[in-house]
Amino acid sequence: MDQPASAQSALRLASITDLSGIAGCWYDGFFDDEVIGEIMHPNRKEHPKDVYWFLLRGIRERFWDWRHQFVVVTVYEGGKERIVGAADWRRLGDAGQQRELAWGDPRNLIAPTLSLYHSLSLLIFPNRAADPSRSSFLSAAVDDSKKYWTGEHAECWDLHVCGVHPDYQGKGIGKMLVMWGIERADEEGVSASVLCGEKNRGFYAKGGLTEEVGKPGSGEGGGIVLFRNPMGSKTA
Repeated sequence: MDQPASAQSALRLASITDLSGIAGCWYDGFFDDEVIGEIMHPNRKEHPKDVYWFLLRGIRERFWDWRHQFVVVTVYEGGKERIVGAADWRRLGDAGQQRELAWGDPRNLIAPTLSLYHSLSLLIFPNRAADPSRSSFLSAAVDDSKKYWTGEHAECWDLHVCGVHPDYQGKGIGKMLVMWGIERADEEGVSASVLCGEKNRGFYAKGGLTEEVGKPGSGEGGGIVLFRNPMGSKTA
């Protein structure tokens, strides 16, 4: 994959205090991305901060979805910790369901409360950077790909989002984030997967994600779903 990361970089699980840092890292990394930038936010140059708030809303809601696990890579600059890469892995299947809290746990109210708050705030402060007809492009692609996580791939660690700050790309940060989920998948004897664009196929192939099972959506921005079988198993 990319070059080995600096010894000063460290990977850890994300905490609630990291959410704005993750959003800032992804803002820089995805601002001119084909999907989040060009397709979903064509007016981003005029309203750049609206892209940041879009990313932060999604991060907040998924952080309180117990199937999701955020991991970050940090460095120290000027004596302060800085997030330079982050990934959102989600556990699909029965084991993912087991990560959820008991029905009566009050923490289950956090995600829907945040979703309602975000919906109301968007009525007052709409996402001016977005094309309304394409604002749900990414979530629609994810929903369209659900049919691929069945059978031998029903139990899976899926790389939902992975982004590295442009200043730190090519330094092994992406590899650290990808390998975190692959190692969890191998430990549990399940698949790993990613929905990505064609241009990132080579990067993920270096991490063993080579089995193409489908192309959700079509036309502009269409992606591919790649899988990696657990270590020691045979590829279908």
